[in-house]
Amino acid sequence: MNTLTIADILTPERVKLDQECSSKKRTLELISQIIAGAQEGLEAWTIFDTMLARERLGSTGVGRGIAIPHGKLPALKAPVGAFVRLSQGIDFDSPDGLPVSLIFAILVPEGGEEAHLAILSQLARRFSDPEFCTAIRQAQSSEIAFSLLTRKVASVEDASGSGTQQEHEQGSP
Repeated sequence: MNTLTIADILTPERVKLDQECSSKKRTLELISQIIAGAQEGLEAWTIFDTMLARERLGSTGVGRGIAIPHGKLPALKAPVGAFVRLSQGIDFDSPDGLPVSLIFAILVPEGGEEAHLAILSQLARRFSDPEFCTAIRQAQSSEIAFSLLTRKVASVEDASGSGTQQEHEQGSP
């Protein structure tokens, strides 16, 4: 089975830049509304409740101004993601205490642990790259942000054995 990628769960319509939110709760409400349109029958309040329940277990703020809220939703047919860049950072109870302005939310169906972990791993690699974070913070449009988020990350080790990462565009610019 092929590993699920960020490109498999994200659409340009679910990439929103420079959104105004004053709190973690309001941000989760916004993300819930964005994701609700991904599948017929999904309700924003159900998505919100799922993400809020996960936040109560511990913050999904990972540091450096980044949060990756996530959860499992029984009614979901396939994994889905949304990305929001806030115009101003908010308190997300991150371990480093820094305000969060980059949020990538993931929802997976019950039993979708493998896909969940694969996407979380890809996001962790992507957001740990300072050049990527700078580029996504400076993206002038949601189309550019979508391209950056869905760019395939390949290991050069496959060809040279060096183990460094290199990014390759999917398609032409």
